[in-house]
Amino acid sequence: MSKPLSFTGERFLPECSGEIWYEHWHRYALVRQLTQHCTVLDVACGEGYGAAMVAEAADQVVGVDLSADAIQHAKINYGHHANLQFVTASCECLPFSDASFDFAISFETIEHIEMQKEFISELTRVLRPDGILILSSPNKRLYSDAHDYHNEFHVRELYRNELEDLLHVSFPHISWLGQKLLFHSTIWPENQACVTTEYFVNDDRQVTVTSRPSVEPMYYIAVCSRNPTMLPTALNKLSLFSDSAEMVYQDYAKQTRRVLELDQLLKDRECLITERDKFLSLRTQQMEECEHLIAERDALLNMRTEQLNDRTSQLNEHAEEINKLNALLMLHNEQIAEHERLNVVLKQQIDYRASLTWWLKSPLRFITRAFKGNS
Repeated sequence: MSKPLSFTGERFLPECSGEIWYEHWHRYALVRQLTQHCTVLDVACGEGYGAAMVAEAADQVVGVDLSADAIQHAKINYGHHANLQFVTASCECLPFSDASFDFAISFETIEHIEMQKEFISELTRVLRPDGILILSSPNKRLYSDAHDYHNEFHVRELYRNELEDLLHVSFPHISWLGQKLLFHSTIWPENQACVTTEYFVNDDRQVTVTSRPSVEPMYYIAVCSRNPTMLPTALNKLSLFSDSAEMVYQDYAKQTRRVLELDQLLKDRECLITERDKFLSLRTQQMEECEHLIAERDALLNMRTEQLNDRTSQLNEHAEEINKLNALLMLHNEQIAEHERLNVVLKQQIDYRASLTWWLKSPLRFITRAFKGNS
């Protein structure tokens, strides 16, 4: 066994799960019932699981795919079937002789091909005159248009009438089948076979009994032939497909639990948002109070600034007065210094006059003293 191929998002792999798993396996399960003891060509066989399933009932099966990796994987995993082979080839140029196969099957292939007419012609060529082509294609109206969906891997999707016109060129006789994954409540006899099918449909609380599902198919399965007598007669039945593991139901239950968990997370988130809003409201109130305090502080700062400007103006006036007083003081000091200088000069003059007076008086004293001595 080789390791699984990487899932690209388009080519189905058996390891995939969910809706795509049911769709692909159901198609091959249906074909296996129609191809017993036939030679079968599976075009775009992918990793080979479907061709291997058909090989359990058919005489010979050939799987063809453009991917060399897929074919190599198929040979390794399913090559033990003696009546099964895999070939790498393009679906638009099949390497087989004319009229080589009883059945040609190609599921979910045509929407990937630009040269669709050539593809159908090539399938017609390799089929025997009474051969059957079983081909599936997504219903573009429901698959893409209704859901506004674009599959990047699809080259050209077809509406029901477009597919019919394309097939009728080579196959005038077609039996149409519809396929869609549906949800049902199933009731069955536990210990005996089901004799018939009863189909109930509820439409706006009105329950009716119908002969088939009343929904539009997601996929069309066209069973085509050039000979109307060769069309399978067992196609007028409701075909159901399930798995013992109930994969979709488990996935549904898992998603339901996930939704409940998400609902709880959403409720918790709403509580957190409410708490956050309360906190934000409190913070807003605190910010408003802070802004009020800031406004008061700014007003006080403005008042203090004005007071400081007034004091500065007063100080400047006092400084001017002090400068004037200092100038007057300097003038006064100069006057005092001049006065002291004049005093010194005056004192010098007085001392000089005193000295002069003394000297002037000295001869008189000498004469007077002498005169007294002589007398």
